[in-house]
Amino acid sequence: MVKKIVRKVAHATRNWLQEENNGVAAQKGPLPKEYSYQWLNHVLFPKILGSDWRPHYTWGVMQGVNLARALGIKRVSAIEFGVAGGNGLVALEEIVKVIEPVFGVEVDIYGFDTGMGLPAPDGYRDLPNVYGESQCGMDIEKLRKRLQKAQLILGLVENTIDDFIRSKPAPIAFMSDDLDYYTASMDAFKIFDGAQDMLLPRIWCYFDDIMGPTKCDFTGERLAIADFNASHEMRKISSIPGLPWALPKNHFDQVWVKKVFLAHMFDHDKYGEFDELTPMDGPELELKG
Repeated sequence: MVKKIVRKVAHATRNWLQEENNGVAAQKGPLPKEYSYQWLNHVLFPKILGSDWRPHYTWGVMQGVNLARALGIKRVSAIEFGVAGGNGLVALEEIVKVIEPVFGVEVDIYGFDTGMGLPAPDGYRDLPNVYGESQCGMDIEKLRKRLQKAQLILGLVENTIDDFIRSKPAPIAFMSDDLDYYTASMDAFKIFDGAQDMLLPRIWCYFDDIMGPTKCDFTGERLAIADFNASHEMRKISSIPGLPWALPKNHFDQVWVKKVFLAHMFDHDKYGEFDELTPMDGPELELKG
């Protein structure tokens, strides 16, 4: 069922883009510059999204791949830390099928997980009142049969992340942190210490476990973000000010919008490269959803 929906959305998106390029697509009001942030958020995002299926992944991957396109990068990586049953990783595969032909950028997908559920929490920072050992388990063989291109990297992140960095993956464009724990998230953040050729200058991030009862700024993924920022001068993970107002109206109050961050690599050679994604002239887009 999922594959049928994605094929339908991909087909409709490609047809729509072709029609627009030929000047026959009906538009309401002025159209912002093609591939600008406004165009992506209000014109292309709803078309790709279709049935509102995992908008946080769709939006983040779309933004990362579009930045790569603007910078002339033809291959990037998308990472999910914390795979569990694998639905998110399968979703990434299906989203990428739609996005790759639109932007002309290939996407490698990686999923990090122990393969055996959560390890034992290491102190209060890992929220032991919420999470426990062996939660979020995985049927490895069953998941492998569902995957088409994503690569599973099994083991504790602290034991697998260094080899991954040494493998020199394509520049990371999107990262999802569903690791639950402070300790595991800090291990995952080692990717942001990598050489700039494995990173986009700005990386879209989704943090699944930063909201809800008993969550706070001093535990879990929130604390990991704060500690990473405190220990890095030129690389920071930041929320995106005003993001709800930049999205279609029907996403304004959705929870996923509050979980999206942007990792800034200020020391990246391409960080200051003009990408034309924020047009300063031409027709303005009325943000009415």
